[in-house]
Amino acid sequence: MKLKSSSLSIIENTWRFSDKVASNFDKHVIQSVPNYLLFQDYVAKLSEWFLKDGCLVYDLGCSTGQTIQKILEIDISTKFNIIGIDNSDKMLELADSRIRNIRNNRISVTFKNQDLTKNLKLNRCSLVISILLFPFLSSDDRNSILSKIYDSLDKGGAFICVEKIRSSNSMFEDLFNQLYFDFKLSQDLSEEEIISKAKSLRSSMYLYDEISIFQELQQHGFKQNEVFFKTLNFIGYIAIK
Repeated sequence: MKLKSSSLSIIENTWRFSDKVASNFDKHVIQSVPNYLLFQDYVAKLSEWFLKDGCLVYDLGCSTGQTIQKILEIDISTKFNIIGIDNSDKMLELADSRIRNIRNNRISVTFKNQDLTKNLKLNRCSLVISILLFPFLSSDDRNSILSKIYDSLDKGGAFICVEKIRSSNSMFEDLFNQLYFDFKLSQDLSEEEIISKAKSLRSSMYLYDEISIFQELQQHGFKQNEVFFKTLNFIGYIAIK
């Protein structure tokens, strides 16, 4: 599926999620993240193991609600609650519109506007999901949010996360970055747009390698961790309390 880059040029020049960026966000991530729709399906299917009657699920950095939509479309009879949190009113407006026609009596969905780095409070829950949020967190914010996630989860509950990473080996880092560049070109993004986006992220993205991520999870109490998705410099993992 190829998308015209002209509709996304506004995103490629800034990482900040303004109203205009939010409106084009879904197209943008499909162009910018390899197998984006595939790992969304994986996340939804993995969530089935943790959707207990009466449980609470959080989607941190829910953006336009695509992950929540995938979960709502799962064919299960469990009754549970989902809270999607984002700090963009426009993202939340789009998320609410996305799921409006698939809301049902079994699943309660609430959207909340909040800066996740400021006074985040999570209630007891069975599942926390985070898609492409963590690369935009500083080390301190990352550690703070991980601690809150672990403390809020029921025993046996899970944290499912997808994030961009860097390789622990410089040769592989170069290989994957060049393949990633090729992927973006194949999605009709121009070289100028790709370079502009890279520049805009210089002071905004904080990437960890896979080893460091799993060491960090262990330090926060997550002893059971596994990768369920990996493409180039993107990884999806699940951590169980």
